Amino acid sequence: MEYKLQSKSKKVVIITGVTSFLGRSVAGFLLSKGFIVFGIVRPYSNKIDIIKNINGLNIIKLDFESLSSNDFKNLEMKSNDNKEILDVIKNIQELNCDISFIHFAWGSTLDRTNFAKQMLNIDMSLKVLEFAKILGCNRFIFAGSQAEMSESAYGMAKKQFASAGNIFLKKTNMKFIHFRIFSIYGKEDRETSLLKQLVKSFKENKDIELSSCYYKWNYLYIDDFTSIVYTFINKNVDTGTYDIASDDTRLLKDYVIEAHHVFKAKNELLFGKRPDSLEKFAIPNIKNTLKAVGHIKFTKFSDGIIKL
Repeated sequence: MEYKLQSKSKKVVIITGVTSFLGRSVAGFLLSKGFIVFGIVRPYSNKIDIIKNINGLNIIKLDFESLSSNDFKNLEMKSNDNKEILDVIKNIQELNCDISFIHFAWGSTLDRTNFAKQMLNIDMSLKVLEFAKILGCNRFIFAGSQAEMSESAYGMAKKQFASAGNIFLKKTNMKFIHFRIFSIYGKEDRETSLLKQLVKSFKENKDIELSSCYYKWNYLYIDDFTSIVYTFINKNVDTGTYDIASDDTRLLKDYVIEAHHVFKAKNELLFGKRPDSLEKFAIPNIKNTLKAVGHIKFTKFSDGIIKL
């Protein structure tokens, strides 16, 4: 396979979940900075088309769920499909660059109560970690979640993998960067997100039913997130757990009302018409993140919502 390696960059990034909102955004931003970027997608994914227009992105078709950990440990992959994986490993290793692995892929993100499905994510992620180790990556960035502070199956699985990843890499030179990501928003987020639904209701002048929204929340604009990821790689930040959030934590209701005000919307916000989520709403502590990357000029929510 021929890869797009014309960049003179000495930094390589491999991304799982590259078809996701976060994956696409990070891939595009790092490519704009001259990085060599590989995106891993399942061979049968129906989302491959949405990343084909990301100029310079190298696509690797690989399904970790169909492989055993021994496939990577022993490199005994004899089939035609697996020969391509061996070629990928060889080509990336021969680049002799600083390599970062960013793990966004996570199945059943909207089915957060199904323990069986969430535990499968841990098994898949450990194979991903094995792959990163074989590649000789310098750091492994895991996209965890604020839900790790809750008792949901989703949050518990994320937390369990973060713990396993730390243990797995203790005797290696690879750093394990654990991002606890809070709510990131932007134009390419899923259409069912709260902010996208709000904007739609504003434009159509339709009343919208909401939960009480009377709990703490934190929104971080996507451009700020991609900049944080870039800085973590460039500064070679050490192993650790980092809350990835803005400096603006307040009631979700206040965010909703501000968005309504910014749009000068005439529709009604019907608070309390929907049940509140059963998940615990965590409050981020970004001191560790700011210490690692330095000052961040966060996008004001009023500006971000206009861009959205």
